[in-house]
Amino acid sequence: MSRLRVALAFSALLIVLSLSASAFAGEEPVRDAPAVTVADPAGVEEDPAWTFRFLVPTLLAMGVLGVAATAIGYSRRVKGRYRVAR
Repeated sequence: MSRLRVALAFSALLIVLSLSASAFAGEEPVRDAPAVTVADPAGVEEDPAWTFRFLVPTLLAMGVLGVAATAIGYSRRVKGRYRVAR
């Protein structure tokens, strides 16, 4: 069984090397011109990204609400717990 594994690994290595050698033996590709040229679409106006339109205002509103809730909760806890001594 061990000989079979070694033989299969060796044959696979030979196949890979022969395929890569045949790929490199050909002519070098011409790199002067692009393979595909695509014309730029003229006059396309881009809409603002959805993250800017929806996510940013939502996060700003949540942040303001979070700061307000923290301030209100802190003032209630402190006012209820401590009293000014006269």
